[in-house]
Amino acid sequence: MRTVLLSKADEVYLEKCAQENQFSYGIIVGHQADLTKSVVVHLARNNEEDADLEDLTDVRLTIGDINSQALASQWLSASKMCPGSFDVIGIFVSSSSPDVSNEKSSDFKNAKKLFSDIYDLLLKSNSSFGVYTTDIAQTDFVFLAYSLADKKLLCKNYSYGNGGTFSNMDHRFVDKPFEWIQLESTYDLDDVLPILHASRRVNIEDQFQNIIKAVRRNLLASEVFLQNEIVEDTIDLQAYIKKKRTKGDKLSKPSSTSGASGSAGSSAADSLTDLASDTGIISGGDSIRASVVLPVKCQLSKPSDIKVREFQGTLRMSGIIASKVFCSPRNSIADVKRFLRDDILRSLITRIQVYCDGLTDTYVSNEALYVSEPPRRVFFSLPTESTSPGATVQFSEYLFRGEAPTVAVAQAKQILDVDLDPETISVEAEGLPDDSHFANGANAGVDRTDDSRTLVSSMPKPELSRSLYMLGIAVGLLILLSSVALHYVLGNR
Repeated sequence: MRTVLLSKADEVYLEKCAQENQFSYGIIVGHQADLTKSVVVHLARNNEEDADLEDLTDVRLTIGDINSQALASQWLSASKMCPGSFDVIGIFVSSSSPDVSNEKSSDFKNAKKLFSDIYDLLLKSNSSFGVYTTDIAQTDFVFLAYSLADKKLLCKNYSYGNGGTFSNMDHRFVDKPFEWIQLESTYDLDDVLPILHASRRVNIEDQFQNIIKAVRRNLLASEVFLQNEIVEDTIDLQAYIKKKRTKGDKLSKPSSTSGASGSAGSSAADSLTDLASDTGIISGGDSIRASVVLPVKCQLSKPSDIKVREFQGTLRMSGIIASKVFCSPRNSIADVKRFLRDDILRSLITRIQVYCDGLTDTYVSNEALYVSEPPRRVFFSLPTESTSPGATVQFSEYLFRGEAPTVAVAQAKQILDVDLDPETISVEAEGLPDDSHFANGANAGVDRTDDSRTLVSSMPKPELSRSLYMLGIAVGLLILLSSVALHYVLGNR
């Protein structure tokens, strides 16, 4: 039977939702510690319906009244913010009524239909749902129903398919905060893909899909190094860090042998929370550096697959993807590598989707040089009262050039129901690109005497922005002077 581990902070949050709103619902962000255990990382109440429910405080809402469209939208948005080691693993309901946690109540019967509707909406609204990962798509989810009346929490496992089914799932509240080990990586994008479309107008979104497919194919064939060395997939992260410590590598204070031997006999819940602190394998939020090494291109294809073809243009990828994942000491190295690959792929897909959502025209002439600048990734930490020595969990948002960190603050409040300080947003992970360098690189392969090819860029030109700014000021002053003169003339009559 699967087990869900929750912290005491999660219990407090569920009580708060029921007390303040009588009935609340939202998403569960979690981490798969192993095959049988999931850790709840964060609970986020849905805020879409706040404005509509202000005048309905006396109306008793039920699971059947939940807006599946609003919940599916929050689910998708939160998935884009999660690091590769976390996923939206289900939904929760918190109510002052005892019926919500009663399996035999009519209200609980609506939960199965809610899950089915949400999953169908996810599949319909996002064609890339399930492509966020290099592994298979998720089909099992968690349903939590908390009743404030009797302080009871009902936990069920929902399996999609054959109409959807609920099965029993154990849950456990853990007193100590969970410990996380942070891994960081930087993935370099530097490749050229052919544009095979014969039309004079090229679909930008289709070319971005080709980039996603190429990067996903490379990630599947890649090897991940930890601290510049190959690590066996079969060992867990705890064993790897202990091994590094014995070699005198830079890690935290020495651990006691009693703590190491005692962890093996501890309970499953305690092992996840005590393992990092008791054995002293990590301290102060130290991170492990990972490197994603790609194979040589000729090794990705069979000799028989190499062909000579004509193409209408080229698509150049250039830049970096900053990656951060947070793992449990019990995760295997194979899982850690998959999390890193998933995070890189998820980040690429997310920024491409955000960029394409803002396009007014998805087509560009194949006779033009078109430069696209998707948003860059910024990181923020979830507010926590924990004083544990492990790493602080971070989520991410994506900002275009010129956007302030307040945009990420607003998104975090809307999607994750957390209050952030703009000063705490980390914007240094990915720097802004050098426009002149990229433009020179794009023009390097173009005949200088060919004036028929033009550089089309999605980035605003500074000269044009300044001219429009000065023109706006001039028009505003003219209107102000005209208004003053008109007021003076009318006042003297």
